[in-house]
Amino acid sequence: MLVKLFPLLSALVLAAPLCHGSGGTSEFNYSDCLFEQTEPRTLQVQVAAIDRESGRVECNGVDGARPQEPFTWYWGDGQQSVGFFPQKHAYEDRRGSYVIRVTAHYSDGNTGTAEVSVRLGPLTLPPDRPPLPGGVSVAVASYLPGLRPARPPYGVSPDLTVFDDSFFQACTRETAEYVLTQAAAVELDLANNDVRKTGGRFEQVLLRDPTSRGMRSVWYTDPVCLAVGDDGFKGDPEWSSFLHEMGHNVTLNSPAKFCWGFKVDGPANAIYSETMAQIFQHAAAYELVNNRQKHGISRKLAFDIARSARSSMAVVRRAYEHYLRDGRRFCSWNDGTAKADPAFDTFMTVAYKFFEHAEKGGGGYRQPVQRLMAFLQRFNPEWEKRYGARENSPQAERFRATLWAAALSYAFRMDLRPEFRDLRFPIDDGIFRQLKAIY
Repeated sequence: MLVKLFPLLSALVLAAPLCHGSGGTSEFNYSDCLFEQTEPRTLQVQVAAIDRESGRVECNGVDGARPQEPFTWYWGDGQQSVGFFPQKHAYEDRRGSYVIRVTAHYSDGNTGTAEVSVRLGPLTLPPDRPPLPGGVSVAVASYLPGLRPARPPYGVSPDLTVFDDSFFQACTRETAEYVLTQAAAVELDLANNDVRKTGGRFEQVLLRDPTSRGMRSVWYTDPVCLAVGDDGFKGDPEWSSFLHEMGHNVTLNSPAKFCWGFKVDGPANAIYSETMAQIFQHAAAYELVNNRQKHGISRKLAFDIARSARSSMAVVRRAYEHYLRDGRRFCSWNDGTAKADPAFDTFMTVAYKFFEHAEKGGGGYRQPVQRLMAFLQRFNPEWEKRYGARENSPQAERFRATLWAAALSYAFRMDLRPEFRDLRFPIDDGIFRQLKAIY
């Protein structure tokens, strides 16, 4: 008997991506997440029931266009069929994970496509995957390493512990370590490999924090750490969140000789650290999905990474739209008195503008992120002083605002001051020239 999926079991199934492009594994991009669609997609598909013991699944859905011709179903195991909703299928390999592709055929000759993911067993790696790159690693620790704080007063929480094997039902420990190590290598490349290391290596370790939900970066330890709540490995991993926290670890430890971390902490931290984490998480996902064979990522894993990244990109867009509706109020300072970070919409707007230009430029993410980092890796004691991390002032706000206009101008080789002024960022032309935003 097929088991109907209720909310508690929904982790077994991944719905189709929130924002649609190519289905998540070929020519993956964020354009539909960021920009209005001219023709909303009418086809929606979901897995309605699953029996992991027999390998049988049932899919249901709707198509508002009401096509008269039956849908074509590609079940991800080499089998296909035709028929309207609902449809059932039995998989011979009851340990596998599959991406189901459904194609609608319309009377005008056009087609529509939707995809949904189903997992019968833990996510695994392709047998012919390439070896992991050297000099970088991400370990999901099975024993407590000796974490050394890099600088007081920062310390290590005594609540941190390890993930035992019971947590790895949707994704094996080996799979998580492999995917995240490949992602770490991508993020180091995006940072021009100019990151503070120990013994020539950049190592990160994932530890369990049973007292919290979500994840956080512990970028100031050796090895660098991610603290992950118990929900981190429940169901299919939220890859985009892992890539976000790893983005903190990389960008706060860059440049190697004068890193941003420690120097911009406090109320002005988010305008740098959160902007960069957003950019790195989505750029890394873009690189992994579009180059999945190079990185040893299966189609199912690529689908999951794409789904997760599109979901988080939708959050960026909503924050940007809220910034526009809320009066375009630039804020780069969080004094801690508000329940929510008042700089949230501002740093999300900077990230949105980066994504907007990357998508419209059509050249991918690698080069503009590397150029962005090359600009920000000019960070020096003068910039630190003008940034004003500990004491806010109109001059510091102008510097932070102009820093981002200059950094994105350099990244995309165009003067973006008019766009940021339209967003009511307090841009200063003198600071812009001093920052030498040559593009």
